[in-house]
Amino acid sequence: MNWGIKIIIGLGSFMLFIVGAGVYMVVKDTDSLEESDYYEKSLTYDHVYAERQNLLKDHAEPTVQVLGDTLCLEFRDTHNQGFLKLKRPSDSSLDVTLPFATTQGSYKIAISSFEKGNWQMEISWKNDHTSYLSDHSLYF
Repeated sequence: MNWGIKIIIGLGSFMLFIVGAGVYMVVKDTDSLEESDYYEKSLTYDHVYAERQNLLKDHAEPTVQVLGDTLCLEFRDTHNQGFLKLKRPSDSSLDVTLPFATTQGSYKIAISSFEKGNWQMEISWKNDHTSYLSDHSLYF
């Protein structure tokens, strides 16, 4: 086999690789965007920003601890009501939104049914007609 045939085989195999990679990218149904409705969320970002500013202004950051198989949230004030959004960065099908209400300033949830690994938690709650939003990274 001479060098001309080797060049043709090399170019042919490279072209097959490029075509295969293109077909794989078209067939694979994933998007690199983290949020599927990012445009709608950007329209309401002023509200989200105000909730985060309320958190800083009122020093209302909740304390988050993982004790064994229990997630413990400690709020500064009593009578809180809102939602916990637990997001799994590696698999969005495991994302969960849980409503909660507290009268004593603390809230506990069992996490034994959740898959082990990295989670992003967003706590959105209201206390005395003031809305707050807090983000936390968890590993359990």
